[in-house]
Amino acid sequence: MTKIGFVEGVGLGIKVFESGRRRGLGVCRRSRLVLRVRNRNLDDVRLDEKEDDDDVQEGSGLEDSDVIIVSRRELLAAFLAAFMFASTILAAQRHSSIRRWSFAAFSGVLRERYPPTSGNSVALARFMMEGIKSGPISNLKNLSWINVQPPRLKDRLLLVHIWRISDVRTTDVMTRLEKVIIGMKKELFGAVATLSVHCAKFNSERIPPFIQEAAEEMRWRHSVASDTDLSLWKSIGAEVWPTVLILSPNDHRVLVALTGDTIGRLEECLYASLSLYKKAQLQTSSFPLPKVMKPSMTWDSPLLRYPSRIAMDAKGGRLFISDSGNSRILVTTLEGRFLMQIGGAARTDPMDAEVAQHVLYSEGENEGFRDGSFQDALFRNPQGIAFNALKNELAVADTGNNCLRIANLEERSVRSVNFVSSIKDAGEVAKELTTKRMTSPKPWDVSVSSGNVYISLAGSNTIWRLDPFGDMIHFCGRTGVAGRVDVESGYGGALFASPSGLCATQSSLFVVDSDSSTVREIGLGEKSVRTVVGGDSIFLGNLSAFGDRDGFGSGARLQMPMGICSAPEDKLLVADSYNNKIRSVVPSENECREFSGTG
Repeated sequence: MTKIGFVEGVGLGIKVFESGRRRGLGVCRRSRLVLRVRNRNLDDVRLDEKEDDDDVQEGSGLEDSDVIIVSRRELLAAFLAAFMFASTILAAQRHSSIRRWSFAAFSGVLRERYPPTSGNSVALARFMMEGIKSGPISNLKNLSWINVQPPRLKDRLLLVHIWRISDVRTTDVMTRLEKVIIGMKKELFGAVATLSVHCAKFNSERIPPFIQEAAEEMRWRHSVASDTDLSLWKSIGAEVWPTVLILSPNDHRVLVALTGDTIGRLEECLYASLSLYKKAQLQTSSFPLPKVMKPSMTWDSPLLRYPSRIAMDAKGGRLFISDSGNSRILVTTLEGRFLMQIGGAARTDPMDAEVAQHVLYSEGENEGFRDGSFQDALFRNPQGIAFNALKNELAVADTGNNCLRIANLEERSVRSVNFVSSIKDAGEVAKELTTKRMTSPKPWDVSVSSGNVYISLAGSNTIWRLDPFGDMIHFCGRTGVAGRVDVESGYGGALFASPSGLCATQSSLFVVDSDSSTVREIGLGEKSVRTVVGGDSIFLGNLSAFGDRDGFGSGARLQMPMGICSAPEDKLLVADSYNNKIRSVVPSENECREFSGTG
């Protein structure tokens, strides 16, 4: 006798009747569930098992009850229906990540084409020989070509770079690829064609003109295509951005796939792939190149070009503008009157002599990496800036140069601080134990609190801190590991995904975690990390829980938020970039509401 359930005032009894009839040498048994509903207490709820030919016998106590007979097949069907209904609801809420899902990714076929970690060139060539026979076949038929007419891909090895606009590492990866391609120009001429295929993650980056504008801005000198329906992505089982592939001629099988740090092995993989084919098997004619559109820089261009961040010195009445497109910092009064420029080279504008006395235009050749006076210093695509009132300094996230720059406003000089930490564990200062360098940290934003400068490194998924004594400390997150993991004590186990915006208060550091489309809070006192709004409440590893929805906690949806700042009444304003909206967030209530914008 087993108790199985109880609702106040109602007892539920279940009897199982099994009957069998001997036929020959076998026994056929029939099972049914009889549900009896009575107004009884919990003591009357029981599960009895009885074997009898009759469903209900006289004197069994069931003749005065409502009897429902349910077969085991019907119970199984009800269970499957409930399971399918729940699965449909979960899938509908996670369609953004499911649309990239494929059986090839589930079985990990592309991971089998990652190059062996050890071995000589012969072993690598043998590994790629296996790819000719068993590598996944890439579907290139449905590509939409952005900057060229559909090219002829026959009889060529293909070097395919899978990227997306929202990935901050795209420029650095392409720079590394171009360096290898230029170094192997003679060997690759005609035999290898380079393609960059855009595979979107967010809805807003699937628009072809958006992709074309990004390619032209980066001045790529090779063919660019869009995998709009993700046919290439699914056919090879791709899982991460960026991914670099070397495909065999004609049938386009994946010979080798490179991701993360293994992209540095591209040159040896190209030599190994060329050794598999005779020269007569590959094309020797040049591959058609797109017409490179150099961004126009004329004297009637706007004063600012892609300004990204601003900072304010309220007491001193100064406004700082990060003029990213011109690779410089402008300093004005709060009314907009020019005061000085930090970085960039001097130019005279004949169209406006009064402005030309102060404002110095910068072109692409005036980008660079150089410390010194405000006139001599050079930046490359600076992004986040923050004013440190305690030292009268301006902290600059010099994204293109992968370092932090400090502009001393009294001495009118610029110095660099590299992301080199002498710490054993994240968030714990130690003596000179190890020195860890990152190839592409991509500092994106800075924020100042109590003399500490916090820096978000979108490329390495970490948060760093420059303390008042000048020590650079790896503060939070794991280098190179993207995710969304909260912790209640200690910073070491927390994971971020392209943290791009920072807002520091006395007790907390709020982080816009762009790739997970969430707002996170780092408790500076209790050493905790939590998600304020956004994210998947069930599948914590899902970084594609994005959308456009107000709500509380994980019920809210953002799409690639990029900026954040404090507002009155303990609120935050968040730049929900890919939704074209500003949202108001109340951290104490985990509430997210639309503040401005129409989407």
